[in-house]
Amino acid sequence: MGAAGSERASVTADESAQSGRSRERSPNTTAALAALCLGFFMILLDGSALNIALPSIRAETGGSMVAVQWLVNVYTIPLAALLLSAGTLADRLGARRVFAWALGGFTVTSLICAVSATLPVLLVARCVQGIFAAGVLPTTLAIIARMYPDATQRARAITVWGATGGVALVAGPIGGGLLTEVLGWRSIFLLNVPIGATALWLTWRHIAETARRDDGSFDWTGQLLAIAGLGALVGGLIEGGERGWSSPLTLVLLAASALFLSGFVGAESRVASPVLPLTMFRSAPFSASIVNGFAFQFGAYGLQFMLAVFLQTQWGYDARTTGLFFLPFAVLWTFATLVLNRRWADRGMRWLLITGSLTAGVGAVMCSAVGEPDRWPAVLFGSAVVGFGCGLFGPSCNGAAMASAEPRCAGLASGVLNTSRQVGMAIGIALLGGCLAAPDPIIGARIGIILTAVCFVAIAVLSSRYVPRRSAAQ
Repeated sequence: MGAAGSERASVTADESAQSGRSRERSPNTTAALAALCLGFFMILLDGSALNIALPSIRAETGGSMVAVQWLVNVYTIPLAALLLSAGTLADRLGARRVFAWALGGFTVTSLICAVSATLPVLLVARCVQGIFAAGVLPTTLAIIARMYPDATQRARAITVWGATGGVALVAGPIGGGLLTEVLGWRSIFLLNVPIGATALWLTWRHIAETARRDDGSFDWTGQLLAIAGLGALVGGLIEGGERGWSSPLTLVLLAASALFLSGFVGAESRVASPVLPLTMFRSAPFSASIVNGFAFQFGAYGLQFMLAVFLQTQWGYDARTTGLFFLPFAVLWTFATLVLNRRWADRGMRWLLITGSLTAGVGAVMCSAVGEPDRWPAVLFGSAVVGFGCGLFGPSCNGAAMASAEPRCAGLASGVLNTSRQVGMAIGIALLGGCLAAPDPIIGARIGIILTAVCFVAIAVLSSRYVPRRSAAQ
């Protein structure tokens, strides 16, 4: 009781101090949300736009294709590995402080990427970019959770946040292609500078610091084991998709990941102040939301990646035609996220999760019509239905996780959620992309589509069982 009372007093005093500082800034939540969305948009736009520019970078730098592909990997691995640590730092140091420093670092390293004269310099800058990106991603959700104590307002803010990410992922390939063709690949990184500067200014003016929690000493062992385990896992998945699952490097990385993550779980169960309190997962709604986030990224992005590769390798589509093929997918995703999520918000996250995931599952089954090129209308319609369903339930995956977590652990909860999403996307891309390596790529594609449909149905089942109805949540 004494320790608990002391902790409550500490948090209360900290919140009082923070509220005093927050009065120095304008309480413009719209401008504050704009800053968070700009930061989130910049992180996702940079990653999705660069894929289109890789051939141009290779032509200018003279690097091998393998070396150029590592421009994606050296960004993805630290991003996934450090999300959990960044969430913990946000709770301990203040989410606004971590967000501002990470946003500033990402903006500066973007400028360094743009002026890099050699491929090695660019690779190092991209790695540092990934580190700072890991600081931006979880803090955006953590600040939203603290900034909107009302559940309805928070759900609407998270919907806008999710829609921003959807727009970035859609605009990245299109905008990246145009910028590369007109201004060159360096313009992709230069675009981050004004976006980052604007977000930093809005952050300074309109975002107040969040309360901090102090659970004792910093768990360095847990942090290092988590970073090593997650980094090895994502690296192994990337190498498995590129080199094959029997590759020595793939096997070593996956084995190292299993070893580090096992050590992480063991260490967290013994230390007094763990980086990830395993008791968080005793909350069934929170655990279900984390699994839902994993399944969402696995299905939505894994399927999109697999179909994009199939269209180009089996049906002979070029990159531009493939991009246009996914336009209905992107438009319906954005429409469902921005319009229908707001209109149907009063039905609750549980309804949106079940309805949206089942709709996406039906769309995935429609995509199983893959075969000869004349089947394109069925696949096009099916992918559009998947996009519609994902846009309908995607924001609720985030909202349900944050609603079921303790407010003082908002940064950590966001870090766990985003880690599960990043790992889900990496596994989805590696596993579903590997399905196309089957002796019959059409059968392999259908197997991947079935896996996607199973993920969407699993989200509906978990949500119906563990996500409370809106009235119960209130």
